[in-house]
Amino acid sequence: MPLLHNARMQQPRVFLVDASIYIFRAWHTYEPTITDRDGKPVNAVFGFSDFLYQLLRQARPQHIACAFDASQRDSFRKEIYPDYKANREPAPEQLKYQFALCRDFCRAVGISQFSSERFEADDIIGSLAQRYRQQGHPITVVSADKDLTQLVLGDSDQWWDFARGTVLNAQGVKKHFGVLPGQIADMLALSGDKIDNIPGIPGVGYATAAKILQKFDSIESILANHDKIADMKFRGAVRVQALVKAHGHLLPRNKQLTTVATNMEFDTPPELLWHGIDTDAFNLCSDQLNFKGIMQQRWLHMTPANLA
Repeated sequence: MPLLHNARMQQPRVFLVDASIYIFRAWHTYEPTITDRDGKPVNAVFGFSDFLYQLLRQARPQHIACAFDASQRDSFRKEIYPDYKANREPAPEQLKYQFALCRDFCRAVGISQFSSERFEADDIIGSLAQRYRQQGHPITVVSADKDLTQLVLGDSDQWWDFARGTVLNAQGVKKHFGVLPGQIADMLALSGDKIDNIPGIPGVGYATAAKILQKFDSIESILANHDKIADMKFRGAVRVQALVKAHGHLLPRNKQLTTVATNMEFDTPPELLWHGIDTDAFNLCSDQLNFKGIMQQRWLHMTPANLA
């Protein structure tokens, strides 16, 4: 795995964690027999806390934040497309309970955490990345979500799929997905996203979308040159041209949906410096979660000085 720090950097690296994806992974991985003092399952919290511990041990961050998805009561994407994510079932109440505990856990261990009813976790990460990149910090986005590779814009920015140990810089994104980070939103607009209920151009997957974007570098360029797609040298180019002509009206809207926002306003200036755990808050949280023995002690010994 490439080094996550660069001694020549004037500003320390900022780690921005897509928390929800690791909570869902823990929810599906760990047995619900792991319970808190009230007998409620905390398997997702257990797995998420272990992920955070391993992340801190490996990355040794000075600046770190977790972004959480919340109920999107005022979603700007639903204003654009009311059926956005309409195919998703609501999270079960037991998982909602654990999401709240995961946020409490972040507070207890001194990790800044954010959520919004209008913006998604991706947009929180995008906005924090934009703010800290402008201050000279290199950014590492910790996520398994390919959508967030579009944020790998600086020369030293990275996307880190922690579970797989995959770290991609801008050229790594191009090699892996066939397009540059700045074209990821265009690729998703073309191919659509079943998970988010975004219909793309029928029959156009990531590979075909990448080929088209290698010729025409954006949705806008594709729409201006759609009658030239048939001349491209890939199988089905004539069919794809016809499909783009028939469904191209979806693309500008799709790109609005697939582009991570970077202009979210924060109530107060975000502070991401990690000072270590709040011992009193952590002990209260541990009591609630039934975290004892090694599980508790290893966190109590986790300090910025120990990680330096």
